[in-house]
Amino acid sequence: MKSLRLYHYSAEDGAAFGKALTDYLESSGRSGLAAACQKEPAVFRRGEHGKPYFFGHGLEDVFFSRSDTRGHAIVCFSDAEIGLDCENTRARPGIETRAGAIAKRCFTENERAYLDSDSHGAARRFFEIWTAKEAYMKYTGRGFSEGFRTFSVFDLPCVRIETGLLPDAPHVVYSVCTGDAGENVEVVHHSELTGGEYGAKNE
Repeated sequence: MKSLRLYHYSAEDGAAFGKALTDYLESSGRSGLAAACQKEPAVFRRGEHGKPYFFGHGLEDVFFSRSDTRGHAIVCFSDAEIGLDCENTRARPGIETRAGAIAKRCFTENERAYLDSDSHGAARRFFEIWTAKEAYMKYTGRGFSEGFRTFSVFDLPCVRIETGLLPDAPHVVYSVCTGDAGENVEVVHHSELTGGEYGAKNE
């Protein structure tokens, strides 16, 4: 993996996805393709379990994953398979008291051990594991058919999961799953985007 960028923007900003794609293409040395995409919306289709991917337009080697949570949206572009998820911790009041019960149903033994090892940070750890699991399922493209308890995020061979907080929205936890060590995730805020106004259409 040579390039990986995560963009954070308002879920109400319909032009932000296109601006983010333009920025990613330009930052990875593909200005010509970025210009072509601004003239005509990028097209994406969905796989068997709903994973979106670009179709045609010269974008077959550009991979993306998107997630939104209560007013915030993030999208990650890469030159290899990727999975992304985020959760707004403020939108889940009382999760501290419910985390244990949810973990019993959805987490593996070592994931529950990680959750229980810090009682004061249980909510943060819960969202770290939850978003990591969803990011992995988006990475594989199998979605919820994978089953939450069929794998542990601490025992996944050949993948890397990076979890963090959005710098300008520290109440939003995100996880990115990639197929190798790659590079650290670079977060770009929507106010930094100046690309085209086009969008993407589902075919």
